[in-house]
Amino acid sequence: MAEATSNVHETIEVDPAQSHGGGHAPVSPLSPDAQMVVWTWVTFSVVAFILYRVAWKPILAALEAREHRIHQALEDADQARAAVGQIAETQRTMRAETERECKAMIAAAREAAAEAANQVEKKAHERVKVLYENAERDIEALKNRVIADIRREQAELVVNVSGRLIAQNLDTDRNRALADKLIAEF
Repeated sequence: MAEATSNVHETIEVDPAQSHGGGHAPVSPLSPDAQMVVWTWVTFSVVAFILYRVAWKPILAALEAREHRIHQALEDADQARAAVGQIAETQRTMRAETERECKAMIAAAREAAAEAANQVEKKAHERVKVLYENAERDIEALKNRVIADIRREQAELVVNVSGRLIAQNLDTDRNRALADKLIAEF
């Protein structure tokens, strides 16, 4: 194992006979060859040009389309947020208006109920007044009828007593005694 570790740290030596062309110096990965640098740049430029012509424009177009979609989505979200805000405000306004209408309806219903109660009470008072007036008329009519009956009976009584008094032509004391007797009989 120690031998494997020491081999790693050893420098790589290339046999000059096995290298490219036979007389070249050993190649170090840290010292680049100028020809290799030029070919690398040429290859990179060709690949970059091909990618620019073939892939770069579609990639940029896709990125721009994506950016546009993102901006559009943000604008749509802002519009939706504004619409939701308007809807919420409209809902609050409608709710407040509905509450006012309900309160007005309740107040109107209470007023109507109070008016109806007043009308019922007024009609009841009128009915009581009519009944009271009818009762007074009936009582007055009954009273007049009773008075008429009493007067009629009184007249009959006077006529009856007078007829008896005339039939017996008597003196004053006897007339009085006879009148008292007749009155006691009736």
